[in-house]
Amino acid sequence: MTSASPRRRPATPQAQLTVDAILEASERILERSGPNGLTTNHVAELAGVSIGSLYQYFPNKEALVAALQDRYAEDTLSRVRAVIDDAPLDLLIVRIANALLQAKQAQRPIHRWLIEWRSAVGGQERYRDQLDQLVAVIAELLAHRCQPEPATCAFVIVHAAEGIIEAVTSRGISDAQEVARATAHMITAYVAAGR
Repeated sequence: MTSASPRRRPATPQAQLTVDAILEASERILERSGPNGLTTNHVAELAGVSIGSLYQYFPNKEALVAALQDRYAEDTLSRVRAVIDDAPLDLLIVRIANALLQAKQAQRPIHRWLIEWRSAVGGQERYRDQLDQLVAVIAELLAHRCQPEPATCAFVIVHAAEGIIEAVTSRGISDAQEVARATAHMITAYVAAGR
């Protein structure tokens, strides 16, 4: 199986700018042309870097897509962490659902290609690990505030919201905020029933 790991991390601000340009170009190509248009040569050309510079960081297109997936997961996690406070549980669940929705809306609409990539190159485990990190953050937040067990609540919150929001974004449903509220209401009712 092809490696989806980067060759190295950028060590200087200039190197980080190069990596950012490469990932931005990858996003634009995926958005415009899908996975068939994504080649390392095309990415390097659009990013304005040499193919050698691209290969310093990414050995192949699978590593490019993995880096995009990681970037989106980090963005989602930081948005969820930003809404965590001591608010009542029902309000907190609404905030988490909205943070998940806002993350998807802020990211380029290339999630369907990321899903295809995960299936094609065995990236599902990496994605599950990222969801597990999100579950752990929410479980820690719910400690002593949620019955059944906080890890169970967090698992249900993340996977219910993720599935519904993925369906909303992939189908272009216009009233995504209303769907997020309904999702939060569903999850709140589940948590309240377990108390």
